[in-house]
Amino acid sequence: MFQGTRTPQEFSKDEVLHAVAEFVVCDDQSLAVVNKASFRNCLVTMRPAATKVDIPSTHNVTNYIHNSFVKFFVKFKLDMQVRIVCICGQRHTTLAEADYHI
Repeated sequence: MFQGTRTPQEFSKDEVLHAVAEFVVCDDQSLAVVNKASFRNCLVTMRPAATKVDIPSTHNVTNYIHNSFVKFFVKFKLDMQVRIVCICGQRHTTLAEADYHI
C-alpha cells in the first residue's frame, strides 16, 4: 500500500533531490541506485517533461546527504549547549564556559 506523507505539489528539483536522498538513507539503499538507468527512468516516468538536469545524480545526492548531516550536527550542538545552560542554572555563552562552571 502506498503511504503518502505530503500533498501533491508542483515539480521542484529540490523536492526530488530530497526525496531521492531520503529514499537512499531511510531505506538503506546504495548510492549506486541513483545512477541506474531503471531508477532514473522511474523518475522520468513520474515527470515526462524532466530533463537530465532535473534528475539528481549520485554526486548531488551525496552532497545533499553530507550537507544535511552537517546541518543536523550544528543544530544538535546548539541544542546541547542550551540544555547544559539549563542544567547549570546559569547563563553561559559557550559550551566551554558551561564546562568551566560545572
